[in-house]
Amino acid sequence: MGLDTVELIMRIEKHFGIEIPNAEAPKLETVGLLHGYIVAELSRLGRFNGDRDEVYAQLRELICDQLGVEPEEVVPSARFVDDLGAD
Repeated sequence: MGLDTVELIMRIEKHFGIEIPNAEAPKLETVGLLHGYIVAELSRLGRFNGDRDEVYAQLRELICDQLGVEPEEVVPSARFVDDLGAD
């Protein structure tokens, strides 16, 4: 994982109040996989309010801000390195 990806993961952890283990982070290659992980982790912690769309909107905003991409580029199938230009 490159610096962009590490910084994004750290920002997501802080924003959502979760921890993404170093062993798991490289497996979260797409926006959709990361979104699913966040929802599952929030659910596990008893902090998921049932609104997957709101979690996705917050995640998209973080990705756009951190990586400097447009919102329409942030789709579930987008790969962080290949499609969104993270290093």
